[in-house]
Amino acid sequence: MKLCPVSERIGFSKEAYIPPSREGEWPVQVWGKEKIQELQRLTPGRRREIAKDHVQEAVFCIVLADGILCPSELKEEAEKNRLALFFSRLSREECCRETRNFFSSLSSTRVSISAGLIQVFGLGVLIVGDSGIGKSESALELITRGHRFVSDDITQIERTEDRGLLGKASSISRNFMEVRGLGVINIKRIFGQKAIRSHVNIDLAIALKKWGKGMDYERIGLKYPEDFDILGEKIPIINIPVAPGRNIATLIEIACKVQLLRREGYIASEDISNRLDKAIHRQQKNRRNEH
Repeated sequence: MKLCPVSERIGFSKEAYIPPSREGEWPVQVWGKEKIQELQRLTPGRRREIAKDHVQEAVFCIVLADGILCPSELKEEAEKNRLALFFSRLSREECCRETRNFFSSLSSTRVSISAGLIQVFGLGVLIVGDSGIGKSESALELITRGHRFVSDDITQIERTEDRGLLGKASSISRNFMEVRGLGVINIKRIFGQKAIRSHVNIDLAIALKKWGKGMDYERIGLKYPEDFDILGEKIPIINIPVAPGRNIATLIEIACKVQLLRREGYIASEDISNRLDKAIHRQQKNRRNEH
């Protein structure tokens, strides 16, 4: 997660990491667009009171997500209390997810993250992305194609000595999926036992991102997938833009096939690049022979 400091004069005032007192509570406050805009609508005096309260409650730092500018009152209170204040263009959900991953990797071998988990062509695939982008719908279509369901929305991950990262659903949500328009459905009851896996090793992460004009997307594939860090373990993550007309389930299947081929040492972009180099070389040789 890339963070930019709001002020160079703000630093960390705490020296030791204190684990959260209960699951889901972390020593970082993440403010999203709604909270910041709500604060900006208040009078300067009231903004200062609220900023003071939050700064005193914060353990390590405050992260302002969604690319929203920092209210001056919050910046001033943070500087007074030597509290680190950061700015990020990521959504609040993405910032929260990255924060959970980071602090969990420092404190334990287990973490729960906001992601679905499905086994595709033998690979354990985490599906991450903002709420409402279509994670569950994509997973559901993959299940109808014969792939196997592990968890929806929240995935529990454990780092093991011999098997790497192991993912599963919580005991309460096991076998269940929430689909907008249908509500909660029982995958085991609908598709049968063969559609279910209790746990799988995590091999790949797929990040579903809303398509945006002017955004830079990989077209050739010369770049290797980025790394997704969970509990200190790194797995490849592939970003897939979501837009009308794109079949996300099919793209996830192809991404898994690409990953399997990479494991075998075959990379299509390098293959076509080598062919292009050879074609150019032959053309240059033929021109020299003509002269």
